[in-house]
Amino acid sequence: MCGPSHVSLPKALPHQCSPSPVPLHYLPLWIILTLASKEVAIYLPPSTSAAAEKTFLRTSFKYDRVDTLFDNTILTWGTDYAIGAIMTYLAIRCICATTSQWGMRNEGASRKLRKTSAALLLLYTISVLAGGIAHQTFTTIDSLNTNSFRVLWTICVGTVTAAGLPMGMIGSELCRRLNANADESKVRFRMPIIPDSFWYIYAGYFTLTCALGGISYKRPACDIFAAGASQFVPTAYNLLVLLSIRWDDACAIEAKSIVSGITIRDIKIPYRLMFYVGFLSNSPLLPVYPALVQYTQLPLGVVNAILHLNLTLSWGMQGLCLHHFCKAMNSVKQAS
Repeated sequence: MCGPSHVSLPKALPHQCSPSPVPLHYLPLWIILTLASKEVAIYLPPSTSAAAEKTFLRTSFKYDRVDTLFDNTILTWGTDYAIGAIMTYLAIRCICATTSQWGMRNEGASRKLRKTSAALLLLYTISVLAGGIAHQTFTTIDSLNTNSFRVLWTICVGTVTAAGLPMGMIGSELCRRLNANADESKVRFRMPIIPDSFWYIYAGYFTLTCALGGISYKRPACDIFAAGASQFVPTAYNLLVLLSIRWDDACAIEAKSIVSGITIRDIKIPYRLMFYVGFLSNSPLLPVYPALVQYTQLPLGVVNAILHLNLTLSWGMQGLCLHHFCKAMNSVKQAS
């Protein structure tokens, strides 16, 4: 009969390789990747379609009465606040996930993932709350051209670009736990552990670009899509880390399937699938938004509500699967 198996973190077994963090001399290449990613994030949105070209009109926090549209209905700001409440709840669940589903408790093993997961969700919260306040409060073009709006909207968009930091750190922690020390038979390919400092550079540069008006459009809502595009690199890294593992849920080998002290059974299939879907499902919004704006008669508030529903499902799945992963980390048995 097969049951849960919990083992201590392996030390230096012959069949394991040591963690492989990216050496610091790769920093110039990382900086080039960061700069290239910024250019892609800026020029990708308007190039996806003819509708996008008409919708994504660049500016630098200078709005006019011809091309600027900013919805002030409850369908927009009300759903922003609702998303904020949900993200706050999920962040609290992650930070409090100190016990595994098997009753094991190893707060040290799960601490970093719990903190970074909560940080990611709280940045989402700050973004939508700032967005909700902006949509509810700034109701004229003149008000959009004030410093107050620029500060508030920079917070709204900048927290999305800043979210690349905890998102990347989550990928690095998962790589450290699930890939770097795993038995060769349990990985399809090795992934490097990207240092946290690299993620600070990546997210920091995008956030600075946002504050300086580098990803500002005539329709302020468009800024969010460029900010979301900045998350491509940390998103791809997270997905590759999970794809690198040879997940085997067969009961007969659970007791032997050890990845850094975590049994395969601890991370279940539905949550792995949720991880993939949650981190990818916002991507279609980039071409969908301009299509809805240009080719339908839907009020802008309805368009925003539809997009916010997708956002809720996507971010909600991220929160749920990260909570599950945090609990799995607590299954690492503490050395006696």
